[in-house]
Amino acid sequence: MSEEKIESLGGGVYAILSEIHTFGTDAFLLYDFADIKHRESTCDLCSGCGIIPLLMLRDIKNKPVTAVEIQADACALMQRAVEMSQLEKRLNILNVDLKEIRKNIPAGSFDLLTVNPPYFLVGSGYDCGDEPHRIIRSEVCCTLDDIVKQAAWLLRSGGRMCMCHRPERLTDIICTMRENRLEPKRLRFVAKNEKSAPWLVLIEGKKDAKPGLVTENTLYMNDEKELERIYGGYAN
Repeated sequence: MSEEKIESLGGGVYAILSEIHTFGTDAFLLYDFADIKHRESTCDLCSGCGIIPLLMLRDIKNKPVTAVEIQADACALMQRAVEMSQLEKRLNILNVDLKEIRKNIPAGSFDLLTVNPPYFLVGSGYDCGDEPHRIIRSEVCCTLDDIVKQAAWLLRSGGRMCMCHRPERLTDIICTMRENRLEPKRLRFVAKNEKSAPWLVLIEGKKDAKPGLVTENTLYMNDEKELERIYGGYAN
């Protein structure tokens, strides 16, 4: 049995991590970038152990959240975490292949969809190792195109998809978003410091929106004030 760890996310909300299913900085940066509004109905794809859905439950009171994850052991971690946090009535966990999501959720069900997807193409060298890690890291079970197509189905007209990804995939992201009626509206790069190339890109697409992309200031990971703002609610 793999070793587990309990992490406080603040506000009486907890996440349960395993050696396989954990979370990193990119999840927190995506959550901050999404800037969730209290009125929005929300869904998270590729949820893993549930860090983003759990943060949604922490900050958006009395609103249900849907999480979609293909790996059953990750869903089990999520379920135990919401029970520990006494929020199980508000989280709808779907242990399904997102390519089959139309069988489970009607079109246009959400205002906001977040996704921290597998970053790497099959054959890139990152699709090796054991099966759980391959699924997390590379597009073994779903491709970028699969994710964007299902996001477009799940979102109402005017709804938003927020995604984090690798900068080298940005052309692919923008092209597939436009092909699926998700117009890129906001973009933010993340870099280690002012002298480093970006290692992450955050992007928002709005369904059926007019063209017009705003590039926000680059987030530098040595900006202590900005990181304090992003992580301010964590473990309080």
